[in-house]
Parts: sequence; structure tokens; C-alpha cells
Amino acid sequence: MSIGLKIKEIFCSPGRQHQIQFAAPTQFVSKSHDYQVVGEEISPEALYNSEKRKPWGGRLFDNITQYAGSRISFLATLLILLIWAAVGAALGAPEFWQIFMQNAGSIQCYISDTLLMRQQQNHCQKLLTIISQLRSRITTVSRLLRSNDIHKEAPTAVELEEHAEDHSSIAEAKLENAIHLPNEHWFDKCCNWVSIAVGSIYALVLYWSGIIVWVALGKMMGYSDLWQLYINTAVAVELTFTSMFLQNTRRRHMEYLEKCLKSIMLTDCELETLLRRNTGDNEPNPVITIDPHPVTRAIRAIDYYGDVIGSGVGVSVSTVVFTVWICMGNMMNWSADWWLIIGTYTGLVGFIDGFVLRNVYFRQDVILDEQFEVLSELDESLFQYLNVTLPSKAEAQKTSLIKKISNHMGVLCAKPIAVSISILIVLALIGVASSMGWNQTGQLLCNTPTMILEGFLLIVLIQAHNLSNMKRRLQLRDILVRRISLLRYAKALTGVTLNEKDVTTEFGISSKKEAFSKN
Repeated sequence: MSIGLKIKEIFCSPGRQHQIQFAAPTQFVSKSHDYQVVGEEISPEALYNSEKRKPWGGRLFDNITQYAGSRISFLATLLILLIWAAVGAALGAPEFWQIFMQNAGSIQCYISDTLLMRQQQNHCQKLLTIISQLRSRITTVSRLLRSNDIHKEAPTAVELEEHAEDHSSIAEAKLENAIHLPNEHWFDKCCNWVSIAVGSIYALVLYWSGIIVWVALGKMMGYSDLWQLYINTAVAVELTFTSMFLQNTRRRHMEYLEKCLKSIMLTDCELETLLRRNTGDNEPNPVITIDPHPVTRAIRAIDYYGDVIGSGVGVSVSTVVFTVWICMGNMMNWSADWWLIIGTYTGLVGFIDGFVLRNVYFRQDVILDEQFEVLSELDESLFQYLNVTLPSKAEAQKTSLIKKISNHMGVLCAKPIAVSISILIVLALIGVASSMGWNQTGQLLCNTPTMILEGFLLIVLIQAHNLSNMKRRLQLRDILVRRISLLRYAKALTGVTLNEKDVTTEFGISSKKEAFSKN
């Protein structure tokens, strides 16, 4: 490939959609003995084929993203906000104190947008990778359960029922633990409650009520710079809190989902090993391909931009901008205008980032819904073939009218046209500020509407995440229950004795492969 083509490839690669192709690790077995222990511990490699190792720069960025979503980072942000509030109360809330918070909040939120995009992309990629491997393993399980080898000495329906009753207490204990899935720490429960409150329609009503009150006070204050500073400062605090809180919430919820997925994969491995041992089958698990959605040019442009800000390129651009801004400080005598410059830049860019984040998140959520549905259909087809009763699905809470309205609002904000409108708004604000010579009033005019709308978008994004998280938990619970039901059926089918001492639960599933023995 020529240098020109390589350069073109580099510039065109961001935002490009890629296939997901993975196969679950095959549980190879031997039939040389009637009694076999398949290993003390299940290694991570036996459960899951990880993604291709990223370059060191990508790994460093991922580590920073993980740390930004940690409990320490979130609590440190809260502490900084409390110290800032205490200083303001002691000094009488001077103008410089407010400008400092606006700039700090805008910069922090601008950086958080980059980290949120990276976090979003990583989580979606990981879930799709795991789903492909769950589909890979259930395809093998389905093939083995449909094969003649497993049914050569198959018991009758009455014998299956008697076997199930003999082991009902142990099996039901495993199933009951699986339904509840992992327990969460008190801190997680408190944060979940706050997340639901912040992402609710009531929070949005409260937010816009505050904006309306501020607008009503404008005439009284002569629509002055101080009037604009008040709302900018208030929204800067909200942006700082919600952006850091969202990073922390996403990290906690993804860690929880990974624990649930580990439980499912442990059961899958146990089921696959049992069936392979009884059939002598060592055919590798098939590779599953998940094709990306076709995209329009507008969506391709959004993905390109999202990929740039969620990568090292975005970090490099930000570094250059902040370096230039700091170098200009001495020339501008470290004035209030100098402070406002970086806040204006980060506010305008962050405004567009908010719409891009919501658009990308919405489309990723749709892809994940489709793939979970495909996995569910594979399970249901197997249960129907085996003539086994399909476990009842977890019932989702009924969606109230208020939640429906709120969800519809989130969908509207995720439309590609919303991203286009945000760009037009930014261009209009730049034109207004340029006509005013980029003075303090002009920069505040750029900051005020963009910060208000960005604060609204973050609340909408938290709401969307809450809805998606609850949906994922129910989906994983249903998958886990179905897998345990299949495992119970396979044990009864093959006459495997389930010893109580072999059932050591970790989130309801054995953490080691049990010894299999024929009755």
C-alpha cells in the first residue's frame, strides 16, 4: 500500500463500523475414563475470549477512563464542590469566584465528554463481544442436545421428572440464588437511588423551573453580565456533578453486569462440558458474526466525530488548545476575558458533544437490544425442541405516562437532526460573539444557552442510562434462569449426580467445575 493510501486510511478509519466476530472458548473433554474431574478452577480464558489487545496508548486512555469513573474521583469532585461553595460564602460570591467555577466546570465537563464517549464505546463493544460468545456456546449446546448421541439412552419423561425431584432442593437453591443475582453495596444502592432521582422527569421539571425563574429575574437585573453569571455558575455546578456522577454510575453498573455475565458463562461452561463428555464431541464452538447497521452519511459523520473525541486524537487536540490558552494568559494579563475564553470554547464544543453522546448511545442501545433478542430466540427455540417449559420472564415495571413522555423526549434528543441543529446554534452564537468583538458579554452569550442545554442533555443521558440498565438486568436474569434450567435438564438427561458439596455458589453459580459421575 502506498503512503498516500495509508494516510487516507488513517484519516478515514475513525467512526468506521466493524464486524464483531468471536467464538466462545471450547471446553475440550476426554472419554478415556468413566469418572473425570474437569479442573479445580475455571480460568478466565475458558470462559471468555477477550478482545484484541489495544496499543499502549489505548490501554492508558482506558485506565484513565476507568479511574475517572471510580468512587474516589466522584467523592473528590463532591469535596471540591463543597470547598468551592464554602469559599464563595466566606467571600460573598465575588465575580471572579463565579467565573472560576464556570471555567473549571466547562473544562471538566469537556474532558468528561471525551471520557464518557470512550466509556460508552468500550461498554458497547464488550457487551457485543460477550453476546457473540454466548450465542456461540448456546449454538453448540443446541447442536449437542439435538444430536442422537445424547438421546441414545435417554430416560422417559417420568424418569426425568423423578430425577429432578430427587435433586430439587439443591437445584432450586441454585436457581433461587441465580434469580437474585449479585448483591450491591450500600454505596451502590444509595447512588442508584440518586441516579433515578436525577434522571427523572421531576428533575427535568425542577431544572427548567429554575431556568424560567432566572429568565423572569432578567428584566429586574437589566439583563446584565452579573445576571448571566448567576445562571452560568449554577449550571456549571450541575454539569460538574452530573458528568462525574454519570461516569461513576456507568462504571458501577457495568461491573455489576460483568458479574452477572460471569455467572451465565460459568453455567454455560458447565453445561457444555457435561454434554461434550456424554457425547465425546470436541467440535470447536462456531464463530458468531454480528454485522453493523448500515449508516447514512450524516450518521457516518457523527460516528467519525464521536470516535475522534473518544480517542487519543481528541485528547491531543484538547492538549494543544489548553496549551495555547495558557500561553495567552500573560499577553491578556490573566484577565477575566482570558478566563472566559477557555470556558467559551469548552462550552460550545461540549454543547455539540452532548447531542453526539446521546445519538451514539441511543443507536448502540438499539444494537444491543437486537442482539439480546437474537440470543433469547435461540434459547426459546431450544426449549421448544426439547419440549421443556420455558421459565417465565422477569416482569418489567409498567411504564407510567410521565416516563413515556420523558423517554420520548430522550429519543428526540438522539435524532441526527438534533446534532445538526446544535451545530447551527453554535455557528449562530459564534457570529453574535464575533460582532461584539468577543467581549465579556459576547462570551457570556455563547456560554449561557449552551451550558443550559448541555445541563439538560446530561440529565436526559442519565435517564436513558437508567432505563437501559434496568432492561439489561432483566435480560441477564432471564438468560441465567434459562441456562440453569437447561443445566438441570441436561443433568437429568445424562443421569449425572448433583452433589451438594460441589455446589459452591458465587452469585448463585458454582465457581469450580464439579466432578461428574454416572448414576
